[in-house]
Amino acid sequence: MLKLCTFNIKNDFKTYNSKKATTIIKFIKEKDLDILCFQELFSKCSNDIEKSSEIKGYNLYGNYRYKLKILDFINEKTAILTNKKVEESKTYRLPYFPSGLKRVATKIIIDTKDLGKLTIINTHLDYQFSLSKKRQLKRILKIIKQEKYPVILTGDFNLKNNNPIFNGFKKSLEQLDLNWIEVNEKTLKQSKYKRAIDHIFISKKLALRKLRVIKNLDISDHYPIFIEIEKAK
Repeated sequence: MLKLCTFNIKNDFKTYNSKKATTIIKFIKEKDLDILCFQELFSKCSNDIEKSSEIKGYNLYGNYRYKLKILDFINEKTAILTNKKVEESKTYRLPYFPSGLKRVATKIIIDTKDLGKLTIINTHLDYQFSLSKKRQLKRILKIIKQEKYPVILTGDFNLKNNNPIFNGFKKSLEQLDLNWIEVNEKTLKQSKYKRAIDHIFISKKLALRKLRVIKNLDISDHYPIFIEIEKAK
């Protein structure tokens, strides 16, 4: 069994308080997470999490979208935190035109005892331009097609499940033996609709055991999605 969560923690760089990192660390321990896929993980929070002695055995993977220190206030990782053995880690630069904001996808390959080797991919798509989203999803599909291990894809897609772009992507993933985990709740707090914009896809070689949208973490404008998965029978 594997316990995984995807969570857009909200970039509040200018008003950040270290209690946010403390709350995230407490959540990791309470849920006994194996993997936490972050979106909008900014430097101040990232540093506090990495320095914490409360989660020994966990390592954080993924590079920032920008290399310049002066851009820290808009600099983010789509990072992956895990306590599993990581055999490979890579950050992919996604196409972003016509948006001016760069986007990335982080990939790790982990080795687990009961599920074998898995590829985990985490991303955060553009929030504004449909063309940017289409180009980013096309690049992610290309990455997945090259993987030889079962894939788990997570992220903030900034797309509801009634969006034609999302549904086209979902069909493409079905052809690659990935199932979308249906979440019939909103994950963006201010949304008027009960539709998630944060999503998880899992290989058909894996089975969903438990799903929960966490509503009691008041540190972001998103709700995290928590799942437990096991090997498909």
